[in-house]
Amino acid sequence: MRGFKSVFGLGLLMAAVGLVFVGCGNTSERNAVIRIDPAATYQTMTGWELTADVAGNPQKPFWRPFKDDLLDGLVAEAGINRVRLEITNNAESDGAEARKFINAEVKFRDYKPYRYSMENDNDDPFVINPDGFNFVELDWHIEETVLPIKQRLEARGEKLWVNVCYVAFIEGYYPLKDPEEYAEFVLAAYQHMEAKWGFVPDTWEVILEPDQKPDMWTGREIGEAVLAAGKRLEAHGYRPSFVGPSVLNMSFTVRYFEGIASVPGATDYMSEIAYHRYAGSRPRNARRIAELAEKHDLKTGMLELWFGHANHHVLHEDLRLANNSSWQGSVVYSLYKMKELPDGTSELRISEDMRHNIQYFRHVRLGAKRIGSAVEKGGGVDPLAFVNPDGSTTVVVKTKGAANLKIKDLPAGSYSVSFALPNRSRVLPDRIEIEAGEALTTRIPNKGVITISSRVAPDAPA
Repeated sequence: MRGFKSVFGLGLLMAAVGLVFVGCGNTSERNAVIRIDPAATYQTMTGWELTADVAGNPQKPFWRPFKDDLLDGLVAEAGINRVRLEITNNAESDGAEARKFINAEVKFRDYKPYRYSMENDNDDPFVINPDGFNFVELDWHIEETVLPIKQRLEARGEKLWVNVCYVAFIEGYYPLKDPEEYAEFVLAAYQHMEAKWGFVPDTWEVILEPDQKPDMWTGREIGEAVLAAGKRLEAHGYRPSFVGPSVLNMSFTVRYFEGIASVPGATDYMSEIAYHRYAGSRPRNARRIAELAEKHDLKTGMLELWFGHANHHVLHEDLRLANNSSWQGSVVYSLYKMKELPDGTSELRISEDMRHNIQYFRHVRLGAKRIGSAVEKGGGVDPLAFVNPDGSTTVVVKTKGAANLKIKDLPAGSYSVSFALPNRSRVLPDRIEIEAGEALTTRIPNKGVITISSRVAPDAPA
């Protein structure tokens, strides 16, 4: 990495230069026995997501001096493998104001009033007028953020999951509330991405936070849009995969999704029930969402909780109670705190709310299946276990204090151990070898998160 100084203190970058932090001691240690049960299976993971940022000045964003190092870090060190790529309804217009913004002719505050304005391309939702669409902002995000992350992951033999999210924070009726007009918009975006960039969305998030304003979208309107867009994409050879309702208030998820399901055939095109946690953030709501997803045979995702609130307690609850397959707690350029040093190098420090979270992210990869894990003896610990597509096993344990752990029924193999404590993290220098039938024993010296994994990352030192 070019001039990159990671001060995070966990992961391969840290291990490669021998940086470790000694954990805070705690004399009141718990003894816990954990048993893994591969026969019990739960959700399959579809990615650790970040949102591609809007820059105040796209020609000279504040992150420009740090960009390459930051993108290297969020892939190799933080384990990010899914991006929310936003598209606004302004993409159906001549794009004059969007071009001014991207070309830095106006500031974001001047562009913002136009960001959710649109002009219908024509009066026929079944005939796309190419001159009536612009993808200026979408293309900027793809070039600046999506492609660099995608290329870095592919170099490691991994895939980036691209979740395109439609954003229109406006009230009342407008053309894209017509299901067939919405279907035309989605198809136009798919065709543009395929022609210009060579890929299409893995998922399409129908409408961001439909409950943010009083008269945005109802659940039924979302369902009607999904049905029309799903049929349109299918007719043109694409595989529809929609995400919703993406409500701001977690407690509204079930009601909004029931509105979607009231449209016959709409849920056939859905793949993921999504919610945010800005309100209604309670365990009972997480359980209700899991029950709803099981009823409809769909995945779940917590796809936004920003501003430092998305800590590992929220993450662990979402994974266990809501059976999340995807999860988002930050925008791309807020994952690290960035500082340019006098010697010309850049110092990146993982945001504190994310430091514990990447104990999960790094070793639980796209396609991983959560399996059974239970505390057989002791207390104060909460384990989650996963099997990755490469066959490696990862166990992540959240603890209330220092703990001696004995983990039973792990496959034979070589395991790394790392943990995040209050204000510090550590990777143990030596892997632990266990034989078939042998339990693995390890220790965390304070409250936090400890990860035991047989996965070997692509850039791990020999």
